[in-house]
Amino acid sequence: MRRIMTTLTTLLTAGAVAVGAADAAWAAQGVLTVSGNRYDNPAQGCYQGRFWPLSVDNQTDKPVYIFDNGNCQGDHVATVEPSDHRIFEFGSSVSVPE
Repeated sequence: MRRIMTTLTTLLTAGAVAVGAADAAWAAQGVLTVSGNRYDNPAQGCYQGRFWPLSVDNQTDKPVYIFDNGNCQGDHVATVEPSDHRIFEFGSSVSVPE
């Protein structure tokens, strides 16, 4: 009986770690579209616009931040809230926060 309990405890712990790691794989749940590029469950990081003006459709559960230079550098020009779509004349990149 003790051997069974030890095995079950090990399996439950491994399962909890796997679920925690899966949650950390993305920062936002949903779809983020940046200038025509679609990202499902986008990970934390920076996403570049392909063309001008920058188009951002945020159908995730987190706000995203717009920067005027590439690689999420320069000035923070706006925030696009969940379920919002905006176009930016002076935006170049989109940051998905943690």
